[in-house]
Amino acid sequence: MACGGGRGEPGRGLHGEYEAEVHLVDDPVWAGATPEAVRAAAGRDTDLGVVFLADRTTMESARLALLALDTGDEEDPADDPPARGFRASPAAVHEVHVNLMIANLDFADFTEAATEDPEGILEHL
Repeated sequence: MACGGGRGEPGRGLHGEYEAEVHLVDDPVWAGATPEAVRAAAGRDTDLGVVFLADRTTMESARLALLALDTGDEEDPADDPPARGFRASPAAVHEVHVNLMIANLDFADFTEAATEDPEGILEHL
């Protein structure tokens, strides 16, 4: 993922207050991979709670919104099936990652917030 124009950098907030562990994968073998395939591969790593995917939609959009995918398996059969993905601006990636890692918010909170944008993209909470 490339960031520019004051959008922040992967792994740091705009003010650099918290550092996140970020693993950047830039491998042509993943070109065209479905969100389900990415979730399945990422789900094997129990330390990953979210994956941000720069897919074709990301690259073709003016806002460069990444697809955030929930890698967790935590489902309550009594609940509705959880949302497994939403779009996030590059500037929101750090906020999403940190809040998920410290369990301040859960994936559904971000999914719901993204629905407030006409394009379904989370900018900030």
